[in-house]
Amino acid sequence: MQYTWLPASSPDPKDIIKVVKTEGSHLILDNGNAIYDAISSWWCKPMGHRHPLMQEALIEQLARYEHHIPANTYNDNIEELSYKLTNKLQNPYKVMYASDGSSAIEIAMKLSYETRLLTNEPNRNKFLALNNSYHGETIFTLSVCGLDNYKKNYKPFLTDNYFINNIPYVNFTSDSLWLDCRDAFKDIETYLDNIKTNITALIIEPVVQGAAGLKIISKDFLVKLLKWAKNNNIHIISDEIMVGLGRLGFFCVTKELLGFEADFICFAKNLTAGIIPMSAVLIKNSIFDNFKIKNKLFAHSHTHSCNSLAASVANKYLSYLEENNLNKVVFDNEIKIRQMLGLLSNKYSFIDNIRAIGSIAAFDINSINNMEQVFSLAIKHGIYLRPIGNTLYIMPPIYNLRNDLIEIESKLINILDDFSI
Repeated sequence: MQYTWLPASSPDPKDIIKVVKTEGSHLILDNGNAIYDAISSWWCKPMGHRHPLMQEALIEQLARYEHHIPANTYNDNIEELSYKLTNKLQNPYKVMYASDGSSAIEIAMKLSYETRLLTNEPNRNKFLALNNSYHGETIFTLSVCGLDNYKKNYKPFLTDNYFINNIPYVNFTSDSLWLDCRDAFKDIETYLDNIKTNITALIIEPVVQGAAGLKIISKDFLVKLLKWAKNNNIHIISDEIMVGLGRLGFFCVTKELLGFEADFICFAKNLTAGIIPMSAVLIKNSIFDNFKIKNKLFAHSHTHSCNSLAASVANKYLSYLEENNLNKVVFDNEIKIRQMLGLLSNKYSFIDNIRAIGSIAAFDINSINNMEQVFSLAIKHGIYLRPIGNTLYIMPPIYNLRNDLIEIESKLINILDDFSI
């Protein structure tokens, strides 16, 4: 590898592998080995690789057109996708498209503040985010990142915002804090009330903070926080880029699990089954109407907004998600994931803090100094894992989850048997 600088890697990475083909839930290497893709290629492959229905959608669309300028033009393909993304919500929404998750978050942040300018509230120019949060790696999204290792080198360029600390976390939805965290919320209410008049929007990852090591936030805490935001005229931006469209067993986690329809809902990753980059921002009509009444142009565009190839795959995936009840598949298999974690925890003394929700499972390994073993051991035993700190996690494709969990469990046991603490 002479010409490529790989993402999230050192300049001279060790243990690199060469993929020559993909098949179902597997990466096929140049030596012929099949490697199970246990993190869905950074959380975006709910249908695995090269699913025939997704390929069919691409081929059919290519026969009509692949992409056209989205300014002052539209087509039935993109309008169908907008309908599918919004028809399950009670409130009316408009949809704006971009190329990636970070851009979707930026659109929501910019629209929130521009709305304040239109409603003569310019002092509402801060965002409220959670400690350990992650919303992307562009400059604006880093400004609401609660993980210092992502943003510390860029602080001179970042806007100053508010963050909530002392977040109540749970390991499972059966934990008591999941449904009752009144004491934890009381501890931050004074802080929130002192800053509420300066906040334009609260931004959350609903329930799971991915980049922080798959931390699961108390449902009750988030519900109380969303109620507080709504009562104080603070917009809600829901970052469903990782968890939405099937990952936790819900179409929209904020609506179906937390009981709120956010002012902005951001989807990506699962949206196109990880085949073509695309993100979507669902924007409440109450926001849209401010721009419509004043005939105000929102000057944010991407060359590949409304990408027709991506929309064709997204339409096919969303149809498959509903028609094959993939959300129920996730619900039905969550108990199997928890059983697998229990088995591993009982078998290996160096495993700690097991946690799971939906199709996500994670645990910590006691010694962070030994984590560099994990990737090479995983490849040796035919599975792709990429730990976060001392957290080892799985976030597999969901279309074949029941069968895949059998393969995942056996491979994890092989890795942990070889792990030297």
